[in-house]
Amino acid sequence: MANTEKENLEKKLDDGKCSRRSRPYYPRRSKDKGLSSKTNIESLPDEMVSRILLELDAEDIYESAMLVCRRWYNITCTHNFKQEHLEHSSPGLVILSKSVSQAPSLVTISRRGGIVTIRNLKHPKRNLCSKYWANGLALENCYSRDNYFVANHVTNKRIALPRYSAPEDSNNHGSCIGYAPASKEYKVVLLQSPGLENPKVQICAILTLGADESWRYVDTRHVSLAARDLFTTTPLVVEGFVHFLFPSESNRLLSLNLESEIITETLIPSPEGGCVSCCLPTSKSLTLLMASPGNLSWDVWEMTAKKPGEWNKVGKIDLKARKSWMQKQLGCTLRDGLFTVCWLNDMEVLVLRAWMVFDKATLFYNVRTQEIQVVDLGYCSYVNLHKNSLVWFDHT
Repeated sequence: MANTEKENLEKKLDDGKCSRRSRPYYPRRSKDKGLSSKTNIESLPDEMVSRILLELDAEDIYESAMLVCRRWYNITCTHNFKQEHLEHSSPGLVILSKSVSQAPSLVTISRRGGIVTIRNLKHPKRNLCSKYWANGLALENCYSRDNYFVANHVTNKRIALPRYSAPEDSNNHGSCIGYAPASKEYKVVLLQSPGLENPKVQICAILTLGADESWRYVDTRHVSLAARDLFTTTPLVVEGFVHFLFPSESNRLLSLNLESEIITETLIPSPEGGCVSCCLPTSKSLTLLMASPGNLSWDVWEMTAKKPGEWNKVGKIDLKARKSWMQKQLGCTLRDGLFTVCWLNDMEVLVLRAWMVFDKATLFYNVRTQEIQVVDLGYCSYVNLHKNSLVWFDHT
């Protein structure tokens, strides 16, 4: 029977009546027995391997991937790869637990599906005072107000900055680290006042990492007296700028351009039917959230680095209709509403908590899908946005 079917098939092939699809397939053997028909990662070009490695976290690359082989090491050690990985990564929220012995955690939102993930940071105990980061570089002031350090906790690189000699009676108002994208430089900013005798006089010192051997001063003489108190507020760092404002008490904004090192003074929008709840930075812009009574709805205004001083209303968030559901999930009443913590994924997710109830869960509200995830982060304090990265300020 089998021979008859084979003869009929061969006859059809001879007559041209058999289509290519119905012809039997006989795999050809390679003349070179050393060649394999299967494709493995070693046969992929460097560009494709690089795209695959970009999906890994910085810690996974540094501790595992670059140790696999010399080829992967050479790909991940280039400046271009480090920059691409930095731009490909989304910033997360650094949280410090109430317990000093517990390591800090990085809370992130996946680019697909919006799933909240929590990962312990590689963060030595001696560096727990780190409060400001720029592209994975941490600014530390561990021992005294005059000694500053910059570190990358992923790659274990750490360097001491030139000592800043402050006047004996001066008050240290804050310090931060920022990134100037045009010049690709990282800069540290210190803010101080000389003392009680001159409370309105402010000192703003700046240092370019890897270039300066001493601190330089930024001119603050043109800043109005009404705005000088803003230097004592917590700096808000976005790409290319350091901003100072206290929206509940002032309608002014001070912005330090990290490229030009010039401070400008502008006005912030006036609230309509509510109050300015808070100001939240993203990786590349500054936002104002103007709350309606009850703190369950906000008008969102944004100022980008491309148009400093120009504010645009970009949307509205209203959670009033979901108050009962949120109260049930949190296990507490929202008599005072919610306070906004930060943005994640460039204004895709707004992180919120209940006022004065710090041991309750945290809400992650997706602005696009309007979904709310409830995550128990425990009793913690929030520090800043942070990216795990491989960068270092010497561009290597």
